[in-house]
Amino acid sequence: MKSYQLEHILNNKKLGSSELVNLLNDYFLSIKNKKPEISKTIKQVKIKLGHFEAINNYLKELNSILGKKDKTEFINFLSDHASQEIKKFEIIFDKIYPHLKKIKSIITLSRSGTVLEILKHWHQKNKKIEVVICESRPKLEGRLLAEELAEIGIKTLLISDAMMSLYVSKVDAAIIGADSVLKNGDVINKVGSKSLALLCKEYKKSFFVVTTQEKFSNGNTFHHKIENPKEICDKKKKNLSVKNIYFEEIEQKYITKIITDRSRN
Repeated sequence: MKSYQLEHILNNKKLGSSELVNLLNDYFLSIKNKKPEISKTIKQVKIKLGHFEAINNYLKELNSILGKKDKTEFINFLSDHASQEIKKFEIIFDKIYPHLKKIKSIITLSRSGTVLEILKHWHQKNKKIEVVICESRPKLEGRLLAEELAEIGIKTLLISDAMMSLYVSKVDAAIIGADSVLKNGDVINKVGSKSLALLCKEYKKSFFVVTTQEKFSNGNTFHHKIENPKEICDKKKKNLSVKNIYFEEIEQKYITKIITDRSRN
């Protein structure tokens, strides 16, 4: 059962990196007394998910504590992780709420755990908020977010990615999460994010990024990773090539504000 649980985490391409960190943390708690297995799992996660900044930073901290003789410190780190995550979202919401008080509708894409938590907090303050979500091909994470928001009572409109330009003019602002934030202030997020940022610039709408501090990188460069082309088209035709890319870079100049749980932010 545990091996199945780990495989589910390692091969999940729909959840945000912060949520994957939480699942990994729960998994490490379940094997907290098996140091050899923990070390082996860290190596597996590094190979499979190390390109995620949040996961990479989590593993570095985990490895650092694991190398100490005090086993209690390691267990306490794992046990405290969940409650610390809740506090991070509260800090982010407190920072963005002054902006949200002025608006009633936003557009987003993909499925960010941070965006989900911010929208939950916002809905508690204002039951009339409206959210437009792009479905986010090819993995359709936007559909998942739309279903979750609708279930908690938020008025939600799900649209195709190609309809994005039709709705940016109708909403008050855009809010996205981040896969990582480069040292130069550029943000890496699901493809479609830069198109959304450019449309917000055209229509003079605010473009907010909400993210936790573990998403911040020390690097200034980003390289596209090519994913399985069959997720877009599985037909083989002469003169037809297919490319599938999940993430892209949004330059800082298109971002109204990056809001994090960092004390200096």
